[in-house]
Amino acid sequence: MKQKTLVVILAQARADKLTWASFKKNVLDELEADLALCIGESPNNNSSNFYWAHAKYKWIVPEYEDFGEGFDQIQLERYGYVTDWREILKIQNQWLGGIKGKGEHPGSAGILIYFRAKLYDFLVKENISDQYDRFIVTRSDFIWDIPHPKVERLNPNFVWIPYGEFHGGVTDRHVVLSKHNLGAYLSLIDPILKDTADLMKRMMAYNPKPIWNLERYISFHLKSQKFTSKIRFMPYMMYSVREESTQTRWSRGVYEPNLGYYLKYPMEKVRTALTKKFLTSKSGKVILLNNWLMQKILRVLFSLKIRNLIP
Repeated sequence: MKQKTLVVILAQARADKLTWASFKKNVLDELEADLALCIGESPNNNSSNFYWAHAKYKWIVPEYEDFGEGFDQIQLERYGYVTDWREILKIQNQWLGGIKGKGEHPGSAGILIYFRAKLYDFLVKENISDQYDRFIVTRSDFIWDIPHPKVERLNPNFVWIPYGEFHGGVTDRHVVLSKHNLGAYLSLIDPILKDTADLMKRMMAYNPKPIWNLERYISFHLKSQKFTSKIRFMPYMMYSVREESTQTRWSRGVYEPNLGYYLKYPMEKVRTALTKKFLTSKSGKVILLNNWLMQKILRVLFSLKIRNLIP
């Protein structure tokens, strides 16, 4: 049975001149999906932006100087109080970037936690979570070289994530969800605000070294939600890019003169090229295998590639 799908662009609708054509063809049209934006305030939020022009839903949130103010607001709305949850900034080193305070972290991971919380609120408050079977949370700056697999091929009991860019956990850049796991995945902010001391204790027991990032926190959170066994992997089908004029909160990337743009994370393009060469059918569709075999094949292919043992 056809599953109704909503694709959500999170945080920023950027790089549209580079990415829109491949996104429309290989994601929206391929899945016959609707598009939603859950993004920050920006002068670029207008009809000249392809994502904005084609979105069915547009949810705009403030671009705080200190996104801790947004955390405060969510805590007040959900629990009726504001605590000194910023104590958790002591758990270093870059999983809460964007929040000011003693021991503040670099980067933007805290901002992405905030946007996930706001997305869940919008989906629930507007009853949109009941109108769709599947939800894809992704980025606007991906160039899609391979069509996204039909969601009907992806078991809705699982959280589907691209294999790679783990950084000690699981990648935060793209995920396929369903009603069964939407709340569990998007609720990253709740342990921070609901019982800060307990979360700090559990995080220190899980990993006492100060090397926390968003990928590791997502993995930890899913494990605490008893979702570790529910994670399934897809091959990489896309890679992040940036125009020289496009602002970024984190990776500037590597300029590719032959392409005319920056690769934000060059290994994504390597992984996508491997998928295209070894894990697509004659029709160009991505091949999906059981989780153990998929991980093993992708791990071996990537290892051979970086050792220059395959072209």
